[in-house]
Amino acid sequence: TFEDPCRAFNFSDLGDVELQKGDTAGTLAAFNAALEVEPRWPVIWLHRAHAKMEHGDFQGAIEDASATLAQDGRIVRAYAVRGESYFKSGDAAKAVLDYDEFLKQEPENAILRWKRSRARLDLGQLEGAIEDSQAALRGSELTEKVRADCWLVTALAKMRQAADPQEVCMSCTSALLHDKELHEAMLVRGQAQLQLGFFAASELDCSAALRAIPESATAWATRGRARLSQKSYREAADDCQQALQLEGESRLAMSTLGAALLKLGDHQGALENCDKAVQYMLALHRNEKAEEVEAAKKIKKKKGKGKEKKRRVTSKKRQTILKAQSLAENLVQAEPEEDDDDDDEGPPEDTSPPADTEEGAESPADESPREEMPEEARSDAPAEPAEPASASTGFSGLFDLTKHLINEKPDLEAGERQWDLAQLMLVKPPPEAEGMDRSEIEELAELYSMRAQAKVALGDLEGTIADCSSALRLNARVPFCWAARAEAKRLQEKLEEAVKDASEALRLDPLNVSAYLTRARAKLRVGEAQFVVTDCSEALALDLHQPTAWSTRAAARLDLQDVPGALSDAKSAIALDPADVDGWCSLSGALLDLSDVVGAAEAATKVLSLDGDCARAWFNRGCARVDLKDFVGAEGDFTECIDLWPESFMAFARRAHVRLKQGNLEGALADCEQALKLDPRLVEAMCIQADVKRINGDLKGAVTDASLALRHRPECAAAFSIRGQSYSKMEKHDKGVQDCQKAVKLDPPTLEEPLLGWRHACSSDPIPAPLSQWEVEAQQAKQKAALQAMAAKEAAEKFARRAAAAKKAQEEAMRQSMKKSRKKAA
Repeated sequence: TFEDPCRAFNFSDLGDVELQKGDTAGTLAAFNAALEVEPRWPVIWLHRAHAKMEHGDFQGAIEDASATLAQDGRIVRAYAVRGESYFKSGDAAKAVLDYDEFLKQEPENAILRWKRSRARLDLGQLEGAIEDSQAALRGSELTEKVRADCWLVTALAKMRQAADPQEVCMSCTSALLHDKELHEAMLVRGQAQLQLGFFAASELDCSAALRAIPESATAWATRGRARLSQKSYREAADDCQQALQLEGESRLAMSTLGAALLKLGDHQGALENCDKAVQYMLALHRNEKAEEVEAAKKIKKKKGKGKEKKRRVTSKKRQTILKAQSLAENLVQAEPEEDDDDDDEGPPEDTSPPADTEEGAESPADESPREEMPEEARSDAPAEPAEPASASTGFSGLFDLTKHLINEKPDLEAGERQWDLAQLMLVKPPPEAEGMDRSEIEELAELYSMRAQAKVALGDLEGTIADCSSALRLNARVPFCWAARAEAKRLQEKLEEAVKDASEALRLDPLNVSAYLTRARAKLRVGEAQFVVTDCSEALALDLHQPTAWSTRAAARLDLQDVPGALSDAKSAIALDPADVDGWCSLSGALLDLSDVVGAAEAATKVLSLDGDCARAWFNRGCARVDLKDFVGAEGDFTECIDLWPESFMAFARRAHVRLKQGNLEGALADCEQALKLDPRLVEAMCIQADVKRINGDLKGAVTDASLALRHRPECAAAFSIRGQSYSKMEKHDKGVQDCQKAVKLDPPTLEEPLLGWRHACSSDPIPAPLSQWEVEAQQAKQKAALQAMAAKEAAEKFARRAAAAKKAQEEAMRQSMKKSRKKAA
């Protein structure tokens, strides 16, 4: 039947009307009918392509647009429709090619510029995306929403370029001025503000974005990081858990959740999340490397085929030329009778190099693809040209350059080179991080450091050291990792290594309080008390609210005999943290040195209620109980101290003293021997051992031990007293009297034992020895002190009675005054 071609336009117009109404099904029916009438008109194919694109049939739209161009390549709008269909179907590369064709004809088309910017953004062509979006903004036909999206494309491209976050914020703000409902711009601005440190503003933007797009895992994770930075740890953890429910592989959510749980004390949960983030990041990097290797193999294989073909052609040409030359030479030089022989010999031997070893070709040992070099350039080129450091990829080139510089100038002094440990460790990353960019390496280092912090809290010191070392191999300029590893090594009693790591942390960050404290506590263990005071003072200058710094400095001042300073520091530590074990322990030691034995015993008991494994507390309470004459309790305390700290020679010496007081001479002697094994120069143990031997009748041994004690400490009153009493029993009265008199002269307040020895030395005299002038003066001074104390007590009681009477009279006067006031009021 005859079909009027004009009817096709009627159907086409009907399709356009239906498309404006939004009825894509009716639109397609109309265009299908139009093409049945007249399939040769490319405009109808173009309209149906547009209708299919709006209907969601992108493949059909691409086919119709291609049919349009096949019929008439001058219809550039078909490129726009096909490009948009490619983009919506996920093929951004082909979309960019079609947009390019369109913009060659209409370079000022702002709508197509905007669409191409979107496609380029997806392909990672960030500079092109920024250029197109800004060029589109110069057009006048854009709607407000399209203008807003152009600014958003600019912001996204700049963020991926790691540009200044301030520029990203400005672009997002411009987008929101055109469309304040563009929630993606709010989210991007929140991410930029997070980088700028505006955490509250970042939280507000992410919250606004989440009200419109609650399924955005990125928004939840970003708000979680902002809340973490504001120390809202519980809210940050909740946000990150929500993000992980939406997207289980969100690195930002994993790392933020790990940090939040770390602050909340859930160290196991923090360790699990940080470990997941590390493993996911390494697995992703391995997959990327595998894809790169596979792509390189494909490129190499493709290049190899082309080179093989070129080599075959070149080899054939050379063989033909050589054969022609050989035949020509034979015709000129050979004799006539030898021509037949030459013809029978066959073609001459090919002297050209084989194809596999041809100059410029790849050898089997070298599998990396190389660019072809012109023949004339190959003769002058070196066999292995040295690659400049700037051309090296990753860190391997920098590592080789460093070795080259060191080898070039081996005669430089260490100070002239100025190679520091952190710089050398920055040179070459571990194998698992090769190929990562700087931001990824820093992120991985941060994850290792957080995992190390969790392991410190869980007591996994080896894991802590391993993770810190991994982090430092990635980024050696992270002071926290040096400080954390130093603390782990300190807890492992690797004190010298701990001091080195803490010093490196302080070199990188002189304001690192934890590094000062770690170094101070390590130096305290090695006996460098003066340096401990310096480090703790530096830490307190940075942060006065550090109880550990106060308690550590208190312990160091005790070692330096600065008892008032130690007492003040210990009280400051306890005021900041009533559960500070070291503070209470230093307080008990200071009170003990001030002869406040009751307070010292109470402070030591407080320590033991907080930590029953504190050896110093058992020792201090034992010393206090000795002064309180509680020898049974003191012996038990010293025994507990020895069980916890078998290397404590002073605990053995003090328990020997207690056992001597209790009459347990055998136990006292055994403790003295053990103390002298640990410290052969311990004078206290020598004196107690000498006294035990004196009591047991081993006078020569007593004299020997006392003399040895005096050799180490020439002004030891106890040693003179014991030796004097031993000489007296050995009938060496002159020596006994001399030693006892020296003891009295050295230590008059503790005259009881030396005086007994002196009297025993004079007991052979039938006439009783009269009291010495010193003894008379001592007794008078004692009586005078007792009278003064009694008078002071009576004066205090009298003052108290007067104060009570005055108070009572004042109260009575007030009552009378109140009664009068009531009567007047009545």
